[in-house]
Amino acid sequence: MGAQRAKSADADPPASVRSHSATDPASLIGTQPAIDAADIPAPTVTRLATYLYVLRSFSRRGVLIASSGELATAAGVNPAILRKDLSYVAANGVRGVGYDVARLTARISMTLHTDSIHTVALAGAGTLGRALLTHTGFGRGFRVAAMFDDDPALAGVSLEPDGPVVAPLSDIASVCARVAPAIEIAVIATADDDARRAFDAFVAAGVTQVLNVTPVSLSAESDVVVRQVDLALELQVLAFQASRGTAQAQRNDLREPPRSSVEEPRGGKASDARQGNAMGEETVTA
Repeated sequence: MGAQRAKSADADPPASVRSHSATDPASLIGTQPAIDAADIPAPTVTRLATYLYVLRSFSRRGVLIASSGELATAAGVNPAILRKDLSYVAANGVRGVGYDVARLTARISMTLHTDSIHTVALAGAGTLGRALLTHTGFGRGFRVAAMFDDDPALAGVSLEPDGPVVAPLSDIASVCARVAPAIEIAVIATADDDARRAFDAFVAAGVTQVLNVTPVSLSAESDVVVRQVDLALELQVLAFQASRGTAQAQRNDLREPPRSSVEEPRGGKASDARQGNAMGEETVTA
């Protein structure tokens, strides 16, 4: 994966990144056709975000060209799925070269609109909320412009330099009304008992995109989109997969005949069934 130009049997675009500026996404895309994001399936959008993270990690390591096999391995997907996903962003090219990392990064960034800054409000400034605040940086296209929490110890506190001051949950509507540009995405990371109250306040303030990381089910009778991420549920799914894998391995062990049942005693003659194979070669038993 460290090689800058990996040979591959995949259809990949062969542009050189040396003549382009990574800070100018438009210059990296050239004259390729415009992308209609409405035509991209939701699962593909999720995977594109993963590819973008992988591509940026490649860039930090100095990788200029990466094959679809390398990208797929790093993203944890099948190469055929990756190539299908990238066809939605018109990332097609010449066989046997590899994807231009900077060009593909710019292409996906513009598709996912991470080439511009999106304004985020965060309800819940506890441990989980602070972790989310940390991971919105690193050029991912998000700015936390408002934070809310009912903990008196956090009232009026800014959790990062030049960051927003933490306000009480009751001030969500008034604070969001003052933020410019307007809040596009709200994150609910509150205590379970406060999740519905924070969500309703954001909806009333006109926020239509919500990330909910609490186990409380949130929905609204409107065009509000709620993305639910329950970390405990994800752990339960992984635990089930792990236990199922262990059970399958145990069943395989039970089905495998003991070695003593197929081997001849030392010094004994091989059975007729083991004296030859389809090619007429003798099978030797130690």
